[in-house]
Amino acid sequence: MAEHDDLTSAVDDYLTRHYADDRRRKFLDGGGWDPGLAAELADLGWYSLAVSEDRGGIGASTADLGRVFLEYGRHLVIGPQMENSLLPALIGDLDPDPAGTPPALVDPGVTHDWAADYGSVSLNGQELTGTVGAVRFAAQAGVLVVVAGASVCLVDPTAPGVHIESVGSADPGTVFARVEFDAATADTVVVDGDLVTRLRAWARLLLACELSGIAQGALEHTVTYVGQREQFDRPIGGFQAVQHLAADMAARSTGLRNLCLATLEDARDASPTHLALLSSTAKAHAAATTVGVCEDAIQLHGGMGFTTETDVSWFYRRAMALRGWYGDETELQHVIGSTILTTERQM
Repeated sequence: MAEHDDLTSAVDDYLTRHYADDRRRKFLDGGGWDPGLAAELADLGWYSLAVSEDRGGIGASTADLGRVFLEYGRHLVIGPQMENSLLPALIGDLDPDPAGTPPALVDPGVTHDWAADYGSVSLNGQELTGTVGAVRFAAQAGVLVVVAGASVCLVDPTAPGVHIESVGSADPGTVFARVEFDAATADTVVVDGDLVTRLRAWARLLLACELSGIAQGALEHTVTYVGQREQFDRPIGGFQAVQHLAADMAARSTGLRNLCLATLEDARDASPTHLALLSSTAKAHAAATTVGVCEDAIQLHGGMGFTTETDVSWFYRRAMALRGWYGDETELQHVIGSTILTTERQM
């Protein structure tokens, strides 16, 4: 536990000193990608945390990344943190780029409810065909990690048959692109259904942790604001109605954080099926809770909460964007129920 606390404290300390206020807002207003920031975090070794030591990494577990993602959310860190941290950890043929150039995860499985609109990819031998409508950081990527059925493929984004077109983004921390494969050849093909399951589950769980950090950050900014903003010659934090709402925000934020930490511990030795269930449960709760906390934060800020002069508007926009990535609470409730029923029938 001490090692976990040391890791979290180190990340929090660095972000507090080097990613605060004007710099954070500049990045958030800059479109969700900054190569200098990516190189800075790569130089710190943050993208190698869960990469094994024999591959030049730190050798921490994938679960340890969750605590880092709590801080990413709390500080509203932009960029491909999930792609740069998780994909090299799970895919042995993929190493972190020293300059922070990200891999992009081309996965039609980020949604079930909107799968028909989102797109699909098929694999025939080593040739990929299909289109995925929105891929995080595809236009900035040095390699595409493509999920096609039970296979994970590594593809050069400049290869013949690969077409990448930037699309708009409402997420202040992410840029998107449309990716099309026209008989594009994969450099590496790994057929491993468990790898696909683990990749999606860990992506979902890390996003849940990031959402938990967003809820905590929104709460902290709100507590500071209500302690400073005055009405009738007293801070509004002294009014009972404000105290009740802030206390409810704190209870929900703390509960979500505890759920994420407990899930990370349970996930360390979980089977792929159990890991998928754990991550879906955490992400469903995170999606609903974080958006609710951010909405209350805006309410307590009043009209200022909707402006970019206060950070709570950025927290809210980020929460709304991450809410549906790999499933929101409604979609994942169906996934959780189906998984439990299937497991019970097999017992």
